[in-house]
Amino acid sequence: MLSMKTSLRFLLPLGMLACAPVMAQGYGQYGQHYSGRGYDYRPVQWFVDVGPSIPVGRTADFLNTGITLGTGVTFTPQPGSPFKLRAEVDYSRYNATRNLISLGEAVNQVQIDDGTGQVISGQINGVLEAPVGPAVRLYATAGVGVAYRRIELTQRVVYGGWYCDPWVGWCQPDYAPGDLLVASYDTTRFAWNAGAGIDFALPGGQSWFIEARYERIETQEPTTFVPIRIGMRF
Repeated sequence: MLSMKTSLRFLLPLGMLACAPVMAQGYGQYGQHYSGRGYDYRPVQWFVDVGPSIPVGRTADFLNTGITLGTGVTFTPQPGSPFKLRAEVDYSRYNATRNLISLGEAVNQVQIDDGTGQVISGQINGVLEAPVGPAVRLYATAGVGVAYRRIELTQRVVYGGWYCDPWVGWCQPDYAPGDLLVASYDTTRFAWNAGAGIDFALPGGQSWFIEARYERIETQEPTTFVPIRIGMRF
């Protein structure tokens, strides 16, 4: 199980690196880097991202590492500004651990073979950037929003019926495995996040980035995870 201390070890070094150049160079120097050869000013920029999402804290007892997919848009108020505003939507999916399956069996008094967790979130983030070269920027980010979380527990069953071949005109029994939904739990709650990343310029005003964040959903037992995203801005 990963604790919140462990997750902060991922984020704090990146955050410190992102903030230090800002303090050392100042906003005027930032403008020179930003409008230079590596980056072209774009007031609105879309992005997509994908990567692993690692449950931490108590959440790691019930969900295994999953995958996250996201998209959104970034607004830059003026050329040379180190501050941006970002709106995003993310989807993540996880498989249940044996602990969650055993808990579901105890609560529902029925055999459970599998389970999943899914999260859909919409968040607004502030972003503070710092250049470390003509085509490289470090940044820190934090924001708030809402998240929908759904847990499903299923049982493997065999469905039976009859299959009739329309060409030869005869029928026979047909069986196929499937999943029967045993229990599900839904909730929508306030969510917040904080993290850091690094952005690399590409030709034509595009860029690619790597980002790690600590994300928390304020469910009764907080749902916490660290997604590590690789993405493209265009």
